Amino acid sequence: MNTSKISININSTINSGQYFLWEKINNSWYGIYEDSILKITSPKDNGNVTYEYDSFPEIENWQHDVFRFEDKYDDIINEISKKDKIIENIIKEYSGLRIMRQKPLQCIISFLCSSNNNIPRIRLILRNLSRKFGKKIEWNNNTFYTFPTLKMLSNISQAELLQCGFGYRAEYVRKTVKSIVDQEIDMNLVRNSDYAKSKQEILKLSGVGEKIADCILLFSFDKMEAFPIDTWIIKLFQKKLGHIIISDLDLKINDKINPNQYKLVSKKIREHYGKYSGYAQQFLYYSIREENRRRW
Repeated sequence: MNTSKISININSTINSGQYFLWEKINNSWYGIYEDSILKITSPKDNGNVTYEYDSFPEIENWQHDVFRFEDKYDDIINEISKKDKIIENIIKEYSGLRIMRQKPLQCIISFLCSSNNNIPRIRLILRNLSRKFGKKIEWNNNTFYTFPTLKMLSNISQAELLQCGFGYRAEYVRKTVKSIVDQEIDMNLVRNSDYAKSKQEILKLSGVGEKIADCILLFSFDKMEAFPIDTWIIKLFQKKLGHIIISDLDLKINDKINPNQYKLVSKKIREHYGKYSGYAQQFLYYSIREENRRRW
């Protein structure tokens, strides 16, 4: 078991709408990391939180990858804090919130579930999928189910996906899995290209629009400038940040942003927040959901 005092708030980081297959049991968080189980425990140590990390099967120093401990977190926070007073205050309030890095397959399927959905429902669908098609693991007196492999997913029927609760998204999952299996999408290109080229490639997947593409690029492919925009973000900008960034856009609070509007807003936001726009998004998104007391 490894320990760490690196700056991170585990509770806000896990409960921030970026990585869904985590659950808290007693004083530990357990996460599904494709075919492995991750564990984080936070005992108190002289007033400071010292996190302990474990996994099954054992993955050495997995926390450095998953929690992006290689990021120059303080430098990133200092840079985006200077962009406007609102983000500066939010960052102070939610200190330690970090972006997590996920396995691509799990991330893609997870955000295909997010279309017109809420976080508790997304978690339920993914747990149903894992329980039905993942591998059962008994560990620490608890039962877990891993995320299905690509091979397993490719053999799941649309009817079986519907039984898990995917609804109309079942067709997207089936077609996306087939595209990955048939190598119709170049994952290496997504990984190694710049944001624009990577997004163009990931948009080839069925059911992946502008917002879902940005989520996948930010949370799995290290595109830190990606800034996912949903109705929560639009409302926040109209209430608090519109005069700074999107004052010239005719967007009503109840509007569903269309692809052309998304591209325009995205460009303006990324110009404002810069190369770490994704970090700014995570703080803004977390703050507005907390402000509205939405369930995670």
